[in-house]
Amino acid sequence: MEIKNFKKIFSVVIILTVTFSLSSCLMDDDLMTADVKTGGLIDASTLVQYLPTSDQGISLNMIVYPGPAVQVVKVYKTFYHKSTGKYSNQELLSTIDVNGSNASDTISLSPSYTWDQLIQGLSMEDYTIPSAPSSADVGDYFILTYKSVLSDGREVSSNLNTTVLVANTYAGYYISNIKYFHPTAGGHYPDEPYYKGQVLKELITINSETCSTKFAIWGSYGEEIILTINADNSIDFEVVGFTYIVKEGDPENLLLHSHYDPVTHFIYLYYHYEAPGGNRIFWEVLEPYNGG
Repeated sequence: MEIKNFKKIFSVVIILTVTFSLSSCLMDDDLMTADVKTGGLIDASTLVQYLPTSDQGISLNMIVYPGPAVQVVKVYKTFYHKSTGKYSNQELLSTIDVNGSNASDTISLSPSYTWDQLIQGLSMEDYTIPSAPSSADVGDYFILTYKSVLSDGREVSSNLNTTVLVANTYAGYYISNIKYFHPTAGGHYPDEPYYKGQVLKELITINSETCSTKFAIWGSYGEEIILTINADNSIDFEVVGFTYIVKEGDPENLLLHSHYDPVTHFIYLYYHYEAPGGNRIFWEVLEPYNGG
């Protein structure tokens, strides 16, 4: 786990911000009053996916804001089993030293946890939490909660928590390579797309075969595409939050259909929608991103 002075890392461009949003407009007076027991002293990732093939565990992004000196942050864990709708007991996962460094500056923390650390000490009456993520039920999750211990001994519970979701095999980050053909705005099908670019996307687990992610070049206003990968590696999808009805395939080339490549783990998406002037056609290839 690393602890860094925020001023030293402020110039670093952070692109993996899909699951980590920071609270805004927090002033010292908002963070703490004399007898408060909950507050906004820290912020953290709200969702982290635990990939079933991961052997390195998961990492969190955390921020400790300037204000009352925090000595340590206590991280607690609970497990939720979806099929029974029941929770495990709660246990302390870790204690992170801050040593009051946030008294004058924002502090960045990046704790990491393995599956063994997450399950240690947790139990349920009617279910045994698996010893490896690959044996866990997709959709089950851990809930991490936080308490800040101040220099006077007071413990302040955070207003937020983190969901560590047991993911399916398709979940995670991808580089989306998009070609967008427009009938009137410019370019020429199929050699000169109106738009060509790359964007980082995260596929979020819904169930064993289904994920959701931002739709095409949009997503800021809730536009999503829900992908289901079938046993024959064909792909069904549904687009939500978008004005037009999106259909599978390329109407100009009937051989192009959405599919998953189980060897490369690439996801190939071909879709279109009709609007004034003609069809808008998209070719999108999702390439697994390993952070390199």
